[in-house]
Amino acid sequence: MSDNPSKALFQQLFETNHDKVFRFAYKLTEDAARAQEITQQCFIRLWENIHKIEAGQDVFPLLFVFTKHIVVDETRKLYREKQTLAKMSSQQPLPPADNREETLLMRKEFWQQIQKVIDKMPEQRRNIYLLSRDKGHSHKEIADQLSLSPSTVRNHLTLALQFIRREMLLHYNMETK
Repeated sequence: MSDNPSKALFQQLFETNHDKVFRFAYKLTEDAARAQEITQQCFIRLWENIHKIEAGQDVFPLLFVFTKHIVVDETRKLYREKQTLAKMSSQQPLPPADNREETLLMRKEFWQQIQKVIDKMPEQRRNIYLLSRDKGHSHKEIADQLSLSPSTVRNHLTLALQFIRREMLLHYNMETK
């Protein structure tokens, strides 16, 4: 690895800063699996920008910024996904307060439709989604249980949420037309 100066510099920076970046990411997320993923993403960004780094330069401030941005981006993404699902569940107009049975029926129909969409997913993606959302398992717990990497679990969850969102929007747009 030392035959390339960029690789040697990266290796040295990785060894010097990995634990500090992980601790910072863990402090922000309170989830070891997410902190590890964020640490990996942070060092990928460092590698992509290694040509801008000089030997002997303290890169921790840069890694600190990378880590903060990755955490904020992930948090925003999760928030948007939750907002979209909440919005989709509330898009149905609520009946008057005296008609609570109809409200319950509409909510039941919505969740039945969500279940139909979940059932359409490939088996592994569906299992990962259910372990995460219904059972509340972390990415690491799911990864350990299914012998996968946490990043594979994260990718499946992202694809599952995108699929649910797309299918539900199609379903409710079709019904309203």
